[in-house]
Amino acid sequence: MNIGFLRKEGDFQLKEYEFVDGFEKKGDSYLSEVYRLRLSGENSTSGEIKCLNFVVKGMPRNIGRRKTFRSADFFRNEIIFYEQIVPVFEHFQARRNPEHPFTEYPNCFSSFCDGNQDYVALDDLSKYGFRSADRHDGLDFAHCSLILKALGKFHGVSLAMKDQEPEEFTELARKIEEIYYTARFKSWLNGFVKSQVLVARDAVEKEYPETEVEEKVLKFTDNDLFDLLTDITHTKSPLSVISHGDCWAPNILVKYETEKKIPVDVKIIDFQLLRYSTLAMDLSFFIYACTSQDLREKHYDDLLKIYHSSCCRMIEDLGSNADIFTYAAFQEEMRIFARSGVGMAMETLPFAIMPESDAFDLDSIQGDEAIPLQEIWVLKPISTKEGRLRLANIFKHATERGYLD
Repeated sequence: MNIGFLRKEGDFQLKEYEFVDGFEKKGDSYLSEVYRLRLSGENSTSGEIKCLNFVVKGMPRNIGRRKTFRSADFFRNEIIFYEQIVPVFEHFQARRNPEHPFTEYPNCFSSFCDGNQDYVALDDLSKYGFRSADRHDGLDFAHCSLILKALGKFHGVSLAMKDQEPEEFTELARKIEEIYYTARFKSWLNGFVKSQVLVARDAVEKEYPETEVEEKVLKFTDNDLFDLLTDITHTKSPLSVISHGDCWAPNILVKYETEKKIPVDVKIIDFQLLRYSTLAMDLSFFIYACTSQDLREKHYDDLLKIYHSSCCRMIEDLGSNADIFTYAAFQEEMRIFARSGVGMAMETLPFAIMPESDAFDLDSIQGDEAIPLQEIWVLKPISTKEGRLRLANIFKHATERGYLD
């Protein structure tokens, strides 16, 4: 591992390292193996000891797992984010000196990419008090507000840069390769997508039988869902941005006010599904994967306005006119493309509901060859009414909003 980042602090030489307590649960981090590591360095002149704690994400040692989940593709994407996107975004912001720059991501100390020994070494955010948000019951309004403000800032950098430096932004966006919803990976993902459809139809059939909701679900999933999501992903809109691609609770870390447990800051992590696409994909996926029906019924428009206001403030803070992102244009973007979030949440919600005991043991994959995803990610009809409603209600909400028309 390159420890040059330690030497930046002075003439420090590596003294020792140790692994500290891990944090993976069964079935988590299927694309990588994740460790916490502590480095100690000693200044050769003063004898000063300096320690750094960071998280290291590396390729799975299990070759079958690595090939099954195409880990090399996803590592390459995340390393592009830290090595190529972040420096450009930081430079663009620094030249404009915004009052509240987009910084809601971990610092990357080191990375390596050769398709075999890929890794990223990131600042361990737990030492600042950040921890995972709960994904089981959905996030409350306070969490969602904070996260959507951060997401609005992230997207706002793209819109401002596209407005002021369109050629440079286009060149930056070209560095990103779509590695999920694209025709050449259909045979890899489509069997799993079909299993998602069966689970979703079962949930709606049992909770909203013979209703408009069931009719819309059948129509939405009657054609090839993979192709629909692929078409949306590759549709270039004036509101296309460099987006996270997998923006839901497991990829958000939250810092709390100690006594009252009020969320006060967030960091976005795991940029392995980074893509260039309509901002509606990130936003609709986050809302449908991370909120309850009750929250959507009470605060959906509030959440949209929070995101939009944050994005517009970022645009103006960087020197562009917020008129490049009107609320009317935003609403139209959601009307056309928010169905993507429904389709993406069909994948994640069954896992959010699933008991940990039912998660697949990824390292039980035998051999050095890939196996079909649907044999690893085994989705069964949801057994509880509460769980079925969590999934079925995203279709209810999308139907009422006209997103499935």
